[in-house]
Amino acid sequence: MKKILFTLTLFFLMLIQTGLYAQIIENKDFLFQEQYFYSEPLVFYVRDSMKARADVFIQIPLTTLSFKKNQSTQKFDAKYDLTINIYNSFGENIISNTSSETISNTDEQQKYLADNPEFRIKSYFLKPDNYKLETTLRDRNNYMEYKSDKKFFVPDFFNSEVSISSIMFLTDFKSDSLGKRIIFPLVTGNIGELKDIYIFYEIYNNSENTFPLSINYKILSENNTTLKEGNFSYVLSPGVNQRVDRLAPTDYSTGFFRLEFASNAYSTIFTQKDFVYKWSDLPMNMKDLDNAINQMVYIATDNQMDSLRKAPTQAEKEKRFLQFWKSIDPSPKTSKNEVMNEYYNRIKIATDKFSTSYQEGWRTDMGMVFVIFGNPSSIERHPFDENSKPYEVWEYFDINKQFIFVDYTGFGDYRLITPIWDKRFKIR
Repeated sequence: MKKILFTLTLFFLMLIQTGLYAQIIENKDFLFQEQYFYSEPLVFYVRDSMKARADVFIQIPLTTLSFKKNQSTQKFDAKYDLTINIYNSFGENIISNTSSETISNTDEQQKYLADNPEFRIKSYFLKPDNYKLETTLRDRNNYMEYKSDKKFFVPDFFNSEVSISSIMFLTDFKSDSLGKRIIFPLVTGNIGELKDIYIFYEIYNNSENTFPLSINYKILSENNTTLKEGNFSYVLSPGVNQRVDRLAPTDYSTGFFRLEFASNAYSTIFTQKDFVYKWSDLPMNMKDLDNAINQMVYIATDNQMDSLRKAPTQAEKEKRFLQFWKSIDPSPKTSKNEVMNEYYNRIKIATDKFSTSYQEGWRTDMGMVFVIFGNPSSIERHPFDENSKPYEVWEYFDINKQFIFVDYTGFGDYRLITPIWDKRFKIR
């Protein structure tokens, strides 16, 4: 797997994404849209300079890119252009940079595209201001183009006695043979991917004195409710003080959150970090957990449904939901749950194909059969037979089953003429 290794000798500075929190909350579909790539701007401290260094971290899932066989090397090549545009608070395009990249994979590497994202980092020096980062990924094999916009802030912290860098969530960290700590940043911004939540940040003491400092942190939900509070205490040496700390466990439910650092000794919020919590394998069409639980009626028992619906908190409900699907995951060591994805994909197709004016498609008899058994092997349609109501016959050759639906009303409301009795399902 390709990873960017960052030692703690790097200067990681303040990122305050002004306005981003409100911006993404206004569009909650952000949580359920497919992300073709991720970009994360971070601002680094540069000593003896009035500019800061803005590093743009890029993570590209290889499943986003198209690969073509290179006949001369017998490898599979993906070719793409990565364009970075940065605009200042006046709307001026002060940075415009395009780089062309190529990824070459063997046959074996092609089997594991989902587990091996591509990482890139681009660095720029900027004055204190509000900025907009526009990142464009262009696939040169199929000419598809994907864009991402983010706002970020370069603060004027050079005149402050104490300032704190941007907060970086970590996917992992360890020490090398020389004792230097190596960190792996979380570029996606989704802490749902993490088992334990560790953060990296730096505290800058611009005085010549050593003194103690206590930092209070808050984790806020999107409605500004405080979910968790805590504090970290240090003795600050002059210059750069680097920290890796573990956040206390918190019951998260799917949504947007903000981590804030402040201190009673200073009347300011030192730094803040916006992040999301969602399951990494969340089906794109599953936007409402309660509705998703209702849709499990064809696969869960009555007792399991009651347990899900009666969970005391939303976080506990999500936990029980995931536990159910993990219990029937055919490949629990992979990041995808094939059964869950297939099930909710069938729910979506059934809703699209079989909905009526008064009933969602997955609740109809045809939708029910489709969700449980999938596409039939053959369908006989009889819409205009003489002396007969319209009816359809669905055949499933592989399981030796036949289902007959009759439209008694003439308005496309096809009803199953016999109930389903199955080893796993007992419905209507």
